[in-house]
Amino acid sequence: MTPEQLRTSILQYAMEGKLVKQDSNDEPASELVKRSQDKKIELIKNGELKKSKKLPVITDGEKPFNIPDNWAWSRLGDLFTILRGGSPRPIKSFLTNDENGINWIKIGDTDPNSKYITKTEEKIIPEGLKKSRAVHIGDFVLSNSMSFGRPYILKINGAVHDGWLIISDYDQVFNKDFLYYLLLSSFVKKQFSIAATGSTVKNLNRERVANTIGVIPPLEEQKRIVAKIEKLMPLVDEYAESYNRLQKIDNEFEDKLKQSVLQYAMEGKLVKQDPSDEPASELIKKIENEKAELIKEGKIKKNKKLPAITDDEKPFDIPDSWEWVRLGNIGDWGAGATPSRQHPEYYGGDVLWLKTGDLNDGVIQDTSEKITEAGVANSSVKVNQPGNILIAMYGATIGKLGIVGKTLVTNQACCGCTPFKGIYNLYLFYYLLSARNRLIELGSGGAQPNISKTKIENFIFPLPPLEEQKRIVTKIEKIMNSINTH
Repeated sequence: MTPEQLRTSILQYAMEGKLVKQDSNDEPASELVKRSQDKKIELIKNGELKKSKKLPVITDGEKPFNIPDNWAWSRLGDLFTILRGGSPRPIKSFLTNDENGINWIKIGDTDPNSKYITKTEEKIIPEGLKKSRAVHIGDFVLSNSMSFGRPYILKINGAVHDGWLIISDYDQVFNKDFLYYLLLSSFVKKQFSIAATGSTVKNLNRERVANTIGVIPPLEEQKRIVAKIEKLMPLVDEYAESYNRLQKIDNEFEDKLKQSVLQYAMEGKLVKQDPSDEPASELIKKIENEKAELIKEGKIKKNKKLPAITDDEKPFDIPDSWEWVRLGNIGDWGAGATPSRQHPEYYGGDVLWLKTGDLNDGVIQDTSEKITEAGVANSSVKVNQPGNILIAMYGATIGKLGIVGKTLVTNQACCGCTPFKGIYNLYLFYYLLSARNRLIELGSGGAQPNISKTKIENFIFPLPPLEEQKRIVTKIEKIMNSINTH
């Protein structure tokens, strides 16, 4: 169980009356509700509160769980006052640097790990209060849009804009801290979430909060529940620290295990060699013939001959049926480009234009930015077809990989490879994944790490027979799936 699941379970047990024992000497919740209703009638009678629309009776079907006999169900709108904030506009005209200004409470003033709001970055002049809503120490505020429904208790006086709902006059029924945990509980949050659906920007308005149902324990029991929750939560925090440490260790172990699998695969130790496989030496001849034909047809450029591989370059031994080759000999490599930013008509089209931040060590089906056909025609972007292998050459994403899922073009920080026949693209991908650290080391030494296209093409590659490449990939993916689902 994760720490968050444990916190949720504790609050749910609390709301079901299972966290502490009931005491028959406690004043039942029905008396609290009655006093709250009497006070509400008095406030309406004195003109201090507007009479609101009567809320519907709670049906048995709405009650998500059973509660103790001396507890009560009620709609929140029957238990306290709910108001919406207001915003003086334009707000800049009302801001002040005067220390005596009114605290202007914004979402940005909250700490997601705290139940209190204790300070504000900005203040407004007193005139701004006429178009806003005053709030006081002890009031609750609920965010009513975006990250809606998160409760905070005010430790300051101030004013709030219309992105907040204000809850006050709750002390007849609720202990302040119990109300906080009630509003934070999963069954209330679920109601908020359901109520806020249906619009582009989810919004939790006053009526939706008012119609939310909540539980009311006896006041003394509320205090005992709070004491129990606040005794347990620090223990959960301790558990969270241990849990997160174990998760980190587990993730590091998984990463090392995956890297070991890849290394075994590239050394020819993951699957058995099959003597009936055509050896890699024959495969190299076919690749050279294919490359010569592509050059003859003008489909690829003839590059400078790559140097022979020395024994000192070989980082490990490989089987006899394999061969060491350079990456430039097993595929056509090319870097991309960026269309001129002085031509806005080159951007915003339908052509996928990949920047290295889009690389995910997996299949690329979409990109964060797109260009037009004119952008392609008037630049030297590299067109990569599905199955091509991509690698980031410099910057924060250096060494990051991708497999092209849909035809795309790349910028200059990315190098793409179209493998020749006889090279299984997924085998090449897993090799680059296994050798990532060695590739990154090639780019070290300058102000910005940089693996150039030349360095990539000169990097050596252990080439197995084609059928063995396929068996290796099948075995790798079987093991990786097992590790990911352990």
